[in-house]
Amino acid sequence: MQRFSFDFGDPFFDFDGWQVAVQVTTFENTYGLASALSTVREDGTTWAVECAGLTWAGGQQSAAGRAWIRASRTSDGIEIAAGAVHSERIRSLKLTVRGHKGDTLIARNWEEGPVPARGTVLRYPLFLHTPLIFLRNGARFAYFRALDGRVRAKRLAVYPELDGTITVELIHEGAAHEMTGSMETPPWRVGITADPETAVREQIAHVEAAFGLRPWEERPDVPDWAREISLVVAIHGIHWTGYVFNTYAQMLDALRWVCERIEGRRVLAFLPGWEGRYYWQYGDYRPEPLLGGADGFRALCDGAKGLGVTLMPMFGANCANAGAPGFERWGEPSVLKSPTGMVFQGNRPDWDASRSNDPGWQAWLNPGAPLWREHLLGQVSELLRDFGLRAVFFDTHHIWENDPDYPLYEGLIAIRDELHNRFTDLLIAGEGWYDALGAITPVSQEGAPEQWPDIFARYNRTFGHLMSGDPSRGSSGVHEAGYTPFRPVPRAAHWWPTLTIVDGTLEGGREGADLVIAQAREYALEYLG
Repeated sequence: MQRFSFDFGDPFFDFDGWQVAVQVTTFENTYGLASALSTVREDGTTWAVECAGLTWAGGQQSAAGRAWIRASRTSDGIEIAAGAVHSERIRSLKLTVRGHKGDTLIARNWEEGPVPARGTVLRYPLFLHTPLIFLRNGARFAYFRALDGRVRAKRLAVYPELDGTITVELIHEGAAHEMTGSMETPPWRVGITADPETAVREQIAHVEAAFGLRPWEERPDVPDWAREISLVVAIHGIHWTGYVFNTYAQMLDALRWVCERIEGRRVLAFLPGWEGRYYWQYGDYRPEPLLGGADGFRALCDGAKGLGVTLMPMFGANCANAGAPGFERWGEPSVLKSPTGMVFQGNRPDWDASRSNDPGWQAWLNPGAPLWREHLLGQVSELLRDFGLRAVFFDTHHIWENDPDYPLYEGLIAIRDELHNRFTDLLIAGEGWYDALGAITPVSQEGAPEQWPDIFARYNRTFGHLMSGDPSRGSSGVHEAGYTPFRPVPRAAHWWPTLTIVDGTLEGGREGADLVIAQAREYALEYLG
């Protein structure tokens, strides 16, 4: 992470022993509070800072504007918020909290590790599953968490100082499509505890209330049939290069083999690469001629239904080929951007093995953009309706950017609501996960943290990721990961056992396939009754 190469000169204010400063960032510069123009009021349990002027260039220059901080004592720390007014559009407000001791950071998916010597920046919602981190010092934990009722960008920067202490920056970025010269942060809670699980439980309660999450057993968006699932079979279709792993007829043969060993009602068949060349076909969804065309796909759907199996085809929630028919109409106006207008480029896979990582045809789009949303809804709905399907999977729906044109998370809500209006018995699943996203997709491929998994497991189910290796040779099928070790998923109520099937899996990987199906039968007995 980068830092200024000089002392910015921020005035720090003492709130019950917590040292706190504020910075205001616009799209032109960063501003601090003018110490001489700041006043502090306190009554023993609350504090109010008012600042009637700002500085920049480390205090060398003055600027018009004002800022404030509010803080109040809690049982184990303080709750703080800040606001500012400026003649320029404000991008973000930073609360800097300094003077902490500790050598272990618990962050991202709540794994532990040392604080990097050069510091680190943790971003929500794209990489932090919820805006809560811990700094451990022996048996005591300093925690930092945001209490926002909306999905808005948070960045938590953590770095060591020369004196051995740790500084934590709590950064709130406003929704880009709403930015003005005035901004307020949501409340931040900071505290010190010997029981980090208490802070986790409090964060879970906040998330549940803020985003309308309900426990898995009570969720109205989980159809009754989905509560019977104990096995996900990921049957790969066609690779980006055009290599065919399974035709529609071969997919049905694989399902027949599986259903000789477990009841079909227990099986959810996930279909990546069903529509043609993986990712290349995104934005133009239809049954693929090389796999059997519309007639072959219908035979697969009818055959699966006869077995009791539910099919779940895969769609890109926010990605399309810029050469897809009509892209100039529904794609170009929907390109995903940062608050400054930089076009989002995503992870740039090396699809063609040229080692260039330059897929310029691969456009990232904002589900909040009406034209893309309507195009996607139309294609998904047509497939569900024409072939009688009752599950859909949205690839990369966890990708998030603070787009200045349309709010992304609210666009996903609109997709969810419209699909449920059209199809009352529909299960919506997706790839990644963060706390509020769990309110949209009750099933995702990446979910629960290893520590304190209830923030996911209480509400959601997960299964083996698309990149999981098959049991014959570790092939990840259509996924760009290539080969990954075959490994059954953990045994837990929120983990659906998962079997990856590519070409040759059931011939060369029979032992591993039997192992997964046995795990699925045990899952049904233990968790489904």
